[in-house]
Amino acid sequence: MNEQVWTTFKIVAEIGSISQAARTLNLSQSAVSQQIQMLEQAYATTLFVRTSQGVHLTETGEVLYRYVTSLLRLIHESQGAIKELSDSRPQTLAIGASLTIAEYLLPGILAEYAKNLMNAQWTVSMANSRMIFEQVLSHTIDIGLIEAPLSDPHVVVRPFFDDHPTLVVPRGHRWFGQDEVSLDEFLQEPFILREPGSGTRMALEEGLDHLGIDVKQLNVRLVLGTTHAIKQMMLKGFGVSVLSPLTLNEGEEQLFHCLRVKGLNLYRNFSVVYQRDLMTRTGERFIHAVMTVPNGFANAKH
Repeated sequence: MNEQVWTTFKIVAEIGSISQAARTLNLSQSAVSQQIQMLEQAYATTLFVRTSQGVHLTETGEVLYRYVTSLLRLIHESQGAIKELSDSRPQTLAIGASLTIAEYLLPGILAEYAKNLMNAQWTVSMANSRMIFEQVLSHTIDIGLIEAPLSDPHVVVRPFFDDHPTLVVPRGHRWFGQDEVSLDEFLQEPFILREPGSGTRMALEEGLDHLGIDVKQLNVRLVLGTTHAIKQMMLKGFGVSVLSPLTLNEGEEQLFHCLRVKGLNLYRNFSVVYQRDLMTRTGERFIHAVMTVPNGFANAKH
């Protein structure tokens, strides 16, 4: 059996649909069906039960799935290992990070752990969380660091840090120094919002949704693409915003103040995302570096 047959079997098993698997693999439905039939003939057993809702693995199919998953992982690991050993140049690792992570966490991570990855060359791209996730899916980058709850069957998502975005107001605002404001006050106040696809915006949308409130009910005055731009516009009196506490640097406590919105709970995970079967040893070492520093990341920005 060639690798394509094993891959087809794995994708069909995970998606539960031959037609959807065919689209994912860029093959015809008949080609996918033929490959499954080839496996069933080779093992003299039925691997899938076909229903009107799709397909699911039989007991023997479940057994084969475990072996195929391990087999494909070993194939890709061997390819990565041989590539690294046969290439005399340092291994290049393409990292993508959401804007908040790139600006406030990643420098500290790289500074502390680069000493263990001296043979690696780094390239870092920055974009909002959805764009970084799509770059991982399209193989544009090796590893992504995102703020949003995104998922895909082909991507591993591993949370590494808990973040609690909060209402932030600028110096001179009437709420400066307060501990809490009401939800009604919050909804009426001129607001500066992050762009669609931003992890900060998704966390706010999810928190409001739990209260039955649409983000469109905010009194949005500006939509901006970076935290730095939002802070600058807040200082110029354009409104308040919701930001990660990580984005408030030392010395800014006189410029900005964090407070609660009564009844509004905002929470999100920062996550490492990658395609497991395409990961090199250099990438695995970087992921290990990220995952072994639990909440010490909060200090990495200073």
